[in-house]
Amino acid sequence: MPKTGLDTAAASLRTWLNAQHFTDLTAPEVTRFFTDTTTEWANSLGYDAWREVPLPARPDHQRNERLDLRLRHRSGRGQPISVEIDRGSKLRSLDKLTRAAELGDHSLWLRWSREPVRVPIPSTVRLIRAHILRRRVATGPDRLSLQIDNCG
Repeated sequence: MPKTGLDTAAASLRTWLNAQHFTDLTAPEVTRFFTDTTTEWANSLGYDAWREVPLPARPDHQRNERLDLRLRHRSGRGQPISVEIDRGSKLRSLDKLTRAAELGDHSLWLRWSREPVRVPIPSTVRLIRAHILRRRVATGPDRLSLQIDNCG
């Protein structure tokens, strides 16, 4: 089966993430890390990245939703890429990505957790899983780490 642009984008981001690592971050710091490193990946490929981008509302929804990241190539060519970054299996994120795909974007769901994904992933969305290690501490929030080659 030939690779699509969506498959190529997902494989490229996986490769980038497999070279990344961190140790002892809190959950908000992990989300910021993945947002920042995904932006760096995009910039390295000639894309501009925007954070918290409004997604046009569906006719059956009363409010606009926001995508974590939306990437557009500086040349103006190719499809935009929408990215959601989550710790859990948020159906709302998957719905936003499905909507972005319906509007013509490539849609990538970057999910950081060791828990399995328990929802079906539509064919228009690619899942990228970052397998995070959790360390419980006596006081304060859990500490999270990512080892090299731990994204699939």
